[in-house]
Amino acid sequence: MHRILPIFILSVLGISVTPLVGALPSIAYRQMASTVGASMHLEPHDMPRAKQSSPTWFVLTQRGGSLIPAGNCACQVAVYNSSHQVIAQSLPLSTVLVETHQAISTTMNFPNPGTYTVVLSGRSKDESFHPFELTFPVIVSP
Repeated sequence: MHRILPIFILSVLGISVTPLVGALPSIAYRQMASTVGASMHLEPHDMPRAKQSSPTWFVLTQRGGSLIPAGNCACQVAVYNSSHQVIAQSLPLSTVLVETHQAISTTMNFPNPGTYTVVLSGRSKDESFHPFELTFPVIVSP
């Protein structure tokens, strides 16, 4: 919806949106816990494919919208299949700059097409936010 509304408004006004479509951010996954939220992006274009590496990053925010520096989170990422079996646990994480934001980065490999759950959990290294756990449902294509 966050992508369609601006395009609809511009179209109604008669403004061509073709050059703008590629410039829109591609973040399909957002979750919020009590005080911490995250946006997750998976390559390619938030549509991961089975048996291919999916570079993945998370941008963390506190309720109210202020960004949480990636280096301030002692985070962990796990992936579960539709039967709730662990596919990957404690994936290696790094910090990456996405546009102007620090993000937590990893790479995921989904073995088969289907539904998965990505779980991001963490706690603050300086106690500036409460521990959290966020779950992201993901559909993986063949």
